[in-house]
Amino acid sequence: MADLTLQQAFFSALNAMSDGRVVPAAGGVLVRDAGGTVMGAVVISGDVSDKDEACALAGIVAAKLVGDTG
Repeated sequence: MADLTLQQAFFSALNAMSDGRVVPAAGGVLVRDAGGTVMGAVVISGDVSDKDEACALAGIVAAKLVGDTG
């Protein structure tokens, strides 16, 4: 529960500091190799968050990598 409270505070502060230009949303997925090493990330925006995430995962799988939605 403490992690959630810290995340909420961080994103609230980030939104306030950017005058509302930064708005956190789901849709980002970590990319891992078969051994679990993080190689990067894919971020998609354009539909509802669940669909954005599904598209990111589909691309990662097509590249024969592993998606980690956290």
